Amino acid sequence: MSGKKIYLNPLDRRKFMQFLSIIGATSLTWPKKVFSSFSNLSNSRVVVVEDESATSGNTINESAVQVMMDAGIKNLTGQSDVGEAWKSIMPNLDANGVIAIKVNCRSSALPTHPEVANAVVNGLLKMQFDGVSFPENNIHIYDNFKAYFTESGYTLNSSSTGVRCYTTTSYSSQSYSVNGSPQRICTLVKDTADYLINIGVLKNHSSMAGATLCMKNHFGTCEQPRSMHINYGDPYIPALNAIEPIKSKQCICILDTLYGAAEGGPYGGPTFIANKILLSQDIVAVDYLGREMLEEQNSSTVSWATYIDSAANYGIGTNDPAQMEIININNPTTGIEDSDKNAALPGDFQLEQNYPNPFNGSTQIKFYVPIADELELSIYNINGQTIRKLIDRTVNSGWHQAVWDGTNEAGNMVTSGTYFCLLRAGNFKTAITLQFIK
Repeated sequence: MSGKKIYLNPLDRRKFMQFLSIIGATSLTWPKKVFSSFSNLSNSRVVVVEDESATSGNTINESAVQVMMDAGIKNLTGQSDVGEAWKSIMPNLDANGVIAIKVNCRSSALPTHPEVANAVVNGLLKMQFDGVSFPENNIHIYDNFKAYFTESGYTLNSSSTGVRCYTTTSYSSQSYSVNGSPQRICTLVKDTADYLINIGVLKNHSSMAGATLCMKNHFGTCEQPRSMHINYGDPYIPALNAIEPIKSKQCICILDTLYGAAEGGPYGGPTFIANKILLSQDIVAVDYLGREMLEEQNSSTVSWATYIDSAANYGIGTNDPAQMEIININNPTTGIEDSDKNAALPGDFQLEQNYPNPFNGSTQIKFYVPIADELELSIYNINGQTIRKLIDRTVNSGWHQAVWDGTNEAGNMVTSGTYFCLLRAGNFKTAITLQFIK
């Protein structure tokens, strides 16, 4: 983050004052900081939780991971109670329901870490039904018969007590066509589970898919995954995720990015430490951001992961960053949820200067909401005419990020020039100028 101040040239300031008179924004403030962090806008919410205390070398701090997971699910759902947050994404669940958790233990060198899976389980056990906690034995952690569970730190359990953890060997009698590949689905997902939680890992795939994230994690849910590696899994991977036993039951996708492998995956160990956990109900958005993380590490294979883009055609999520809402939570173990770890959270609404500015293509906008409130974030031209409403709904407290891609409500590109972004909540208004270059 930069503390650099923004100064308007005289033309910009005149236009800005004209804009203020048009919209009657008497309490407008001028932002002082430029943020250069990655950001996106909202239709699919993704919570990115980062905590520098999550790992120390090869050691995972389980208590920190628990704090991260709890903060993530609360911010994803807008619920202040962890148990209620988990219940809100499984609205028809009762005390007799079954929750399946798909992990990735195909390689013990970089699996879904047990600490992450345990953090989910602990949250699920906080769900209350008539004053009684959700039963441990109704939680099933699974992977296919090639999983290295014990080598990855899991305890196998198929008994009638405790959280169950096992490899699946039973598959549905019904066969599903996955882009022409006949696939049977494990009976746990097909017949037993009421809801499905997907916990993938962050690693490249050096020969068959480019990247192994959440969508490809379901290769361990079907019987013959090898037959779907054609063309780097495109479009087999999204087609698999679009079949009803998976699509209808999957309630959340979590990407374990405490560690990541930019090279050597899927069987090699980590090559970098990210100290992050990503949560979303949009599996495509999660994988899109995971791929971005691998690209930032200069992975040589992620360009092959085109299935993430094809997935947008299957009705299971978006690969368009302009249609995502990214909530970044930094260092929740210390109570700081700002991208500036040394700054206290603001006490009022904040609208930061967009970055980059001027821009061609898209620009990122960051804003802060002190308490959940009805909020409008809109783009105007210099005549005060609304060009595009980016957000018009209730927004949870915390830092949020948005993207404007230079298009109007009809999806047409606007002309080059000066525009204004207005944040309005109740009687509060604040605005920034944006310079778009076509």
